[in-house]
Amino acid sequence: MIPLPLPDWLAVIFVSHLALIFLITLYYSVRRYRHVPRHRVAPFVFRCTGCGHVYLDHRNIPMAECEKCGTMNESTRSF
Repeated sequence: MIPLPLPDWLAVIFVSHLALIFLITLYYSVRRYRHVPRHRVAPFVFRCTGCGHVYLDHRNIPMAECEKCGTMNESTRSF
């Protein structure tokens, strides 16, 4: 074992604790950025001109096909 005086032991313990705190902080900082939850896209509201059916579509497209009659319709609004 390496003989060290008491102040040197205290310095080694202090530096090792600081290094441990730094590594834990670094780990949780990187972890937070890797696991960012995705936000849901607001749905687009479509109203069919043929049958009057109102439906939602989450895709960002200018026109969507009606689920009931198959008519292509433009979006009336998005949330």
